[in-house]
Amino acid sequence: MIASGGILHRRTMHYNRIPNTITVYLSQLNGQNLRLAENILKGLLHRTDSPVEPGTILELKLGTISLSGTIQIPVKVIRCDKISESEYDLYMNYTEKDFNKIQEIEELIRDLS
Repeated sequence: MIASGGILHRRTMHYNRIPNTITVYLSQLNGQNLRLAENILKGLLHRTDSPVEPGTILELKLGTISLSGTIQIPVKVIRCDKISESEYDLYMNYTEKDFNKIQEIEELIRDLS
């Protein structure tokens, strides 16, 4: 929460769902101590078949068949919601590393949604 003129404002996160047209690779980054990007109230939402413990730092790689190469960025799992017996929604926040890739990821998601 942020205090402004004696009034508390709750900061709400906006999560962009990664469309299923984007190939997603997740791998755990061991031994990483990355901080969340506190000043960016945006994150990513991805549906997966495996649960991931909140607090886990992952390397997220995004790509499509039509693109050469991938976009890579470290993210921190904030929440993992069980959707069904075999599906989980991962809520991931950006870290302070690679701010320049955030816009690139958001444009890719917007273009392919």
